[in-house]
Amino acid sequence: MSFDPATTTVLDLVAAHPAVEAVFRRYDAKAGCCILCEALFETVAELAAQRGLDATALTHDLSRAIDTEHP
Repeated sequence: MSFDPATTTVLDLVAAHPAVEAVFRRYDAKAGCCILCEALFETVAELAAQRGLDATALTHDLSRAIDTEHP
């Protein structure tokens, strides 16, 4: 499953793919906040840019989590 980080919000991903919750939680410390508490309405690209995260790595990790939901 692929998604567009520029248009897909954190909430969109969590609602459609519960497995991504663990990925966002792993990035909380790097982001300096609880992503699922404070960034639900940000796109993945906005989240990465505003919180200083590696957008490529985050997108990769989210995609892997989504792919493991449906082997």
